Order: sequence, then structure tokens, then C-alpha cells
Amino acid sequence: MAPKGNLFQRLQHLDDSGSAERQAARQKRQQQSSGEILTTFLAYKLDHAAEKMALGIAIGDPLTLQHEPENQWDANAVKVFWHDQWIGYLPKDMAALVAAEVPDAAQGLEAVVTGLTTTTQRDAFRLQISIPIAKASRRLRSLGVTSAFAWDFDRTTGPDKLRLVVNCTETAFRELQELLGASYDVSKCGYSYYPGQDGRHYPWYLSLTDANGKAPEDPGKVEQLIRSLFGVPSESTRVRERQERLTELEEKQEDIAKRLEASRSEERRLRREYEFNKGAWERRTEKAQEQGDQAIELANTVEQELKEQLDLKEQELQLVLAENQSLEDQLAQTGNQLDALSLQLEYLQYTSPANAADVLVTPWADESETRQLADRLLASLRSLAAHERLKPRQCLQLVHEELCPGHLLVLDSAWASADQAKGFEFGGQLFELLWLLATGFRQRKLDGAPDMIAGQVFGSSAYAPRESQTIERNPQARRARTFSYQGKTVEMWQHLKIGSKDSENRTIRVHFCWDPDLNQVVIGHCGKHLYNPSH
Repeated sequence: MAPKGNLFQRLQHLDDSGSAERQAARQKRQQQSSGEILTTFLAYKLDHAAEKMALGIAIGDPLTLQHEPENQWDANAVKVFWHDQWIGYLPKDMAALVAAEVPDAAQGLEAVVTGLTTTTQRDAFRLQISIPIAKASRRLRSLGVTSAFAWDFDRTTGPDKLRLVVNCTETAFRELQELLGASYDVSKCGYSYYPGQDGRHYPWYLSLTDANGKAPEDPGKVEQLIRSLFGVPSESTRVRERQERLTELEEKQEDIAKRLEASRSEERRLRREYEFNKGAWERRTEKAQEQGDQAIELANTVEQELKEQLDLKEQELQLVLAENQSLEDQLAQTGNQLDALSLQLEYLQYTSPANAADVLVTPWADESETRQLADRLLASLRSLAAHERLKPRQCLQLVHEELCPGHLLVLDSAWASADQAKGFEFGGQLFELLWLLATGFRQRKLDGAPDMIAGQVFGSSAYAPRESQTIERNPQARRARTFSYQGKTVEMWQHLKIGSKDSENRTIRVHFCWDPDLNQVVIGHCGKHLYNPSH
């Protein structure tokens, strides 16, 4: 290891002769990013300084920063590499900021060496690093990560010294140091590792004392000197000026509000005066007109009476015409209802005996087994489905594949929705509805019955031929009830229903349509209640 004296000379020479290199490093840093600059440092004990300098690290060299979340001591640790060689870690506070706010650190973040120096007490060796950030986050900007000149009075300011923290380039910091050194004693200056009192990060700091070795009595003179050269007030002054401006604007707003209220009060007074004068004028006008009308009233009495009688007769005529129109509308509506009932009666008389609506169709009607045996078998299946609590998929499989093959076309969407509704508890009711859909409803559609007549096999509460207008006009609800199969796209408004919308394990909906080309009932959904814009 090299002697300390020799090391101090080499570091001093490096600091004195590195102006050109620092300028080149700053240019390289600016070329790499048009965004903001995050400045930090690596610190080594003096015993290790010679070892690090022996590597040949120079100002302007590129560095790579890598977040190391698996580090057993600090999950925010950020390693620093120079030419693929690990040379240390970022300070803990800065590493936490980089790990949280700069996502590129996980894959490798580029940085540049912008300074090599020792501490003021010559007890450590520091390596200054500048990290270009293409797009600083809101938090980074609030913490002072910016390439703009900014400064403030720090919390360590006391009666013995006045401490400043600065965010700027190294050249600007040297100019600031020379400016203040002409009027004050710059007792300490250099790199700052930790955030200032407002939580912002400043890469530089310096401490001022007056001729008596105390803090300057008037910090305002210090701020005037800095503003005369850089034109930038301190962050504390910025906050105070903004608060004063806000207070001034609030006072102006309050004054305007008072003036506005006074103006409105005057407006109300003038309006009341105007209304009063207007009323008096109208009363005088009415009195003059009344005196003139009295001379004409007697002559117009007979004419007025005849006109009133004529108006009364005309009103009576309009009432009679309106009543006739209402009766005609009721007659037309009754005729339409009579025609519809006649069509239904003719269909029922043509297709089945009077009690056909109460007869349950079974696929064994034409077999040799008796109706009594078929009814007992169906009752047994209903009891089995209810007792075993069959799932929706099992009910579909039993009716579609075992009992009524070829009667139903179950789409993939129906199978998927049935699997999602596997918690449904009333398998017996679902089995019975699917059975009626594959038998009674299908047979009536084969006989040419309309949907309203065919749906009577389900009863009055379990079947709905359409949805409400709110649902049918909603685009999202239409998409949820639109299904495709064999090159066709169909909106399935017909559905069977069990339960209310608010209980998933006790509610199910079966959306289907009749395909006359296939002579099959096509089921597109057998699961939970589809989208409803009203719920």
C-alpha cells in the first residue's frame, strides 16, 4: 500500500488537474440523457484508496449500477461496477431512493464518474457519480433530482455557522464558493451525502462564518449575494414567497367577494324600487283602462254571452270526438286480442287435445312401455337429480347425452358457464327445465308453435321469451347474450330462470334459441346471471 503522504499528493494533483476531465465528463453525461441528473458518491477508507486508484478509475469513465434485492443485509442495496468489476455499494439512503424510483436499476443503470477527491479531514477517499435519468418521477423531482440550480439553508444552521446545501454542477459550485469566500469564511464545503431538512437531495454543502467565527447575523445578505450571481432564491424563500402570494390572492379574493356582495345588495335594492314603481304605474294604467272599458262593456255584453256559449259547445264537441276516438282505439285493441286468441285456439285445436298443455312429452311415447312406466321413470330421475344435487354440467350431460340425444345442441360457452356455476344447489329444478326444453318445448316448435305457446310447457315463472328493453338496448348486455355456432351469430334472448340475481348458488340462467334448420334447441349459456345494466 502506498504511503499516505504520496497518496495525498496524488489526490491533490488529481483534483487540481481534473478540470478538463470533469468538463468532458459533464459533456458525456449531458449527451447520455436529456432528462435529470441524480448525483451520489462512493466512499472508501484511506487504507483502501490506493487500491482503488491502482485500478485506473478516471473522471468520465462509465459505470453500471445493479440493484441487488437478494442482499441479506439490505434489500435495497445497489452495487456499482467499473469495467464489469465490482467496486462498491451506493450509500444506504441513496440506494433506497434508486431502488424504489428508478426501475432501470433492476436490469443495469448507466452512470458516469464526475469527481475524485478526499474529505476535508483527509480521512476518506470519495468517488463522485452522476446518474442520468431520462424521465424523473414525481417523487424524484420533489426530492430535488434535477439538473437546475437550487439551494437552501440547511437544518444544521446554528449560532456557530450557517450551512447551505446546493444542487448544481461542480463548476457552478466552485463559482458559488469563490463568491461567498470574498465576504465570509467558508469553513467547510464539499459533497453532501444526506437529504436536507425539506427531504430534498442536494449533492453539495458549505458552511459560512463571519469574522468573529459565528454564523452571519443576516442570512438575507447571503441570499442577496447568491441571487445576484445565479438569480435563484432559496427553496425556503420560494415557499415563503408562494405562501405570501397565496395570502395576497386570498385577500384580493375576499375583497372582490365583499365588493360583489355589495354590488348584489345594490342590485336587489334597485330591483325592489323598480318593482314598486312598476306596480304603481300598472295600477294607474289599470284604473284608466277600467274607466274606458265601462263605457264599452254594456254594448259588448250580449256578444260576449254568445261567444261564451259558442266556446262551450265547441268544448263539448271536442270532448265527444275524443271519447269516440278512445272507444275506436279500444275496439281495435280488443279486435287484435281476439284475433291472437283465435290463432292460439286454432293451433291448440289442431295440434293436441284440450289437455295437451298438461301432458309431458317423453322420448318413449312411441315405445312399447306404458305412459305410467314413463311417468314413474321421469319422477325417479327428478328425485335422483334433487337428492344427488347434480351439478349444472351433470344435468346437461344427463339430458343431452343420455336421455334425449340429438334434441339439444350445447355450445362450448354453455359447458364453460355450467362449470363456473358448479356451486348451484337446485339441480333437480334445473334437470326438470332442461328435460322440458328437450322434449315438450322442442316438440311444440317442431309442430310450428310460436315461442309464446311453446314456452307454456315451463309454466308462468320459469320461462321468458325476451329480456327487458333496458337490457336489449345495452351494447354490453347484447354482447353477453350473443353466441356463434356453425357460421351463425345469434342473440339468445329466450331464457329459463331459477332464483334471483343476488344469490349465485341459488340462481341460474339458461339462454337458448330454436334452430329450424337443425330441428334442435341451441343452448349458449347455462350458468350465472349475465350482465344487467340495472344491477
